[in-house]
Amino acid sequence: MTFFSAFALSFGLMLALMATIAAWLFRTSGAPLIAKLAIPTLLVALACYAPGAVNAMLGLPMTASFAALPDRAELVAFVAHDEEGIVDLWLRPSTGSGQAIPRAYETPLDDRLKKTLREAQEQMAHGRPAMLVKRPSTGSGQARHAGDAPGFNPGVGIGDDQSGYELDESALSRLPAKRPAE
Repeated sequence: MTFFSAFALSFGLMLALMATIAAWLFRTSGAPLIAKLAIPTLLVALACYAPGAVNAMLGLPMTASFAALPDRAELVAFVAHDEEGIVDLWLRPSTGSGQAIPRAYETPLDDRLKKTLREAQEQMAHGRPAMLVKRPSTGSGQARHAGDAPGFNPGVGIGDDQSGYELDESALSRLPAKRPAE
């Protein structure tokens, strides 16, 4: 049993007990029936929702499909789990008005993403930012090989014609801002 599973179980049992106590208290009160049913139901709903929200509160990687990842982001760090075929990515989404707060994602790892992450690691080792952008979708629905079905993209989910991240070379060519003269 993982730490999160133990927490979810104990926290859920605690909130279920609270809902039971609230139901017992309201059973004997003169409150309307809807209040007697709504409050324990709300407590049980919170008991089911709260443990799932803990990962986001703690900043742990949330499972996300490739489509849910930002279109353009700076790679802060990553941890590849080759045995499971997943990677934890810490990305800082690039917005028009500036940089957003970094967020951790757990997403499937394929060979192309692994190659891109190696290149990004080299860039970060040299002190340069590693900006990732989604590869443009083919959009054509054409087969890549003679035997492939139309729209077939190996290593990607059915119906997903996004092919992964690539390094944004334009971010590498930008010079740092000049410091004011003293």
